[in-house]
Amino acid sequence: MSIVCKLIRLLLLAHKSLDIHNNLRQTPLHLAVITKQSNMVDVLLQARADPSVLDRHGQTALHLCCEYDQRECLSVLLSFPSFSSCLEIRNFEGLSPLHLAVLHGHQDLAKMLLDAGADINAMDVKSGQSPLMHAVESNNADMVHFLIENRCDVNNQSYSGNTALHIACGRGQVDTARLLLKSGADSSLKNYHNDTPVMVAKSKKIADVLRGRGSKHVRDPHTMSVSLHGTNYVENGSPSSSQSRGSSPSSTPHTFHHSASHSPKTPPAQIHYY
Repeated sequence: MSIVCKLIRLLLLAHKSLDIHNNLRQTPLHLAVITKQSNMVDVLLQARADPSVLDRHGQTALHLCCEYDQRECLSVLLSFPSFSSCLEIRNFEGLSPLHLAVLHGHQDLAKMLLDAGADINAMDVKSGQSPLMHAVESNNADMVHFLIENRCDVNNQSYSGNTALHIACGRGQVDTARLLLKSGADSSLKNYHNDTPVMVAKSKKIADVLRGRGSKHVRDPHTMSVSLHGTNYVENGSPSSSQSRGSSPSSTPHTFHHSASHSPKTPPAQIHYY
């Protein structure tokens, strides 16, 4: 530790940057987080290391804290005024530190970020999904409860128009669907395939939960039939639009694939159906 402090002083005396990086574009601050050295994080920040510098995956030190479950390092970072500019930075996968905390199931870190001012409804760049949608997609009931308790918007829509309720229904998550409905989720919202949550429901049980909720967009429930061998519903004898219009919310869960691109595709305009 003393040797590192001496090196930092020498670099500062020589007017050299503390944000030098290795071949992975990791700075000393990145490495201090990865190696769980919260005291070193503190020393570097006091010497004015830049917490907004990105590594080769577009990750800041805040991103790394959330990915590697570094509570102590995150606490140190959030204690410095310079952190505020980093809360909503997206990595090259389009994810903010809060998205990563949710995806990795680190509820305590998510709470710290929210207390520091992170946007609980922030959309990721690639899919337009909110932290709540990622929690539902990850089938993390505790995280879903946590985000709802912290007043997230349960009716946010992704670029494809799906809500958290669409995702829960498409994945057969009965309890989550029931919780979302109880928390004010609108079962009449349609995605861009013109499907309501009941039309992408994976099981009759979820459809029954939605029908019990009632919706001005859902016609007489007795005219609806369920195919137990598929995920689509039939209304008045006609296949739902999701049968011929591509993917549904029951698609493969989010996986991490690092990309070197800074320019994700421009998201389409968000449309709400009423």
